[in-house]
Amino acid sequence: MRKFSLIVLLAICGYTGFGASAPSAEITPPIMPKDVQVPLMGTRQLITLEEFLRLNPQTYRELTGKKMTVRQRIDLSVSKHVAKKMIRKDGSVDVERMKKIGLFGGWHWHWGGFLLGFCLSFIGPIVALFFNDEYKWDRFWSALHTALWLAVIGVAIVAAATGSTY
Repeated sequence: MRKFSLIVLLAICGYTGFGASAPSAEITPPIMPKDVQVPLMGTRQLITLEEFLRLNPQTYRELTGKKMTVRQRIDLSVSKHVAKKMIRKDGSVDVERMKKIGLFGGWHWHWGGFLLGFCLSFIGPIVALFFNDEYKWDRFWSALHTALWLAVIGVAIVAAATGSTY
């Protein structure tokens, strides 16, 4: 009786162990640049990443009807350079890294970065780099802008206090 129950138990274990199929992992197709939508600077329009990489000041003017400022041109060239790095060798796009860097929403003011720049001046942006969250770059740029403005104001105060003339 013991042998029979052991055989039945092994048969059940073998049936469930070998008969069960492994969960099939769904293979998702890679995300291509024509599938990714990014916001067009200064507007609420969305364009594909492929169109964004071909964007220049002339096509921006055709799309929006506005002329790009120098700041926007610099921002466009830097953003295009960063976006090109997000495209893998096989042509697919690393969307998670794009989200992490902030290519989808643009830069936003961060009060924590402002306080870091205001209280710690030039050490604030360095401290901001040690944070690892979705607001890292907003905090860094806010701290850097604040530190630079404090430096400009400090130079102006020192120049006025010394009584130097230009």
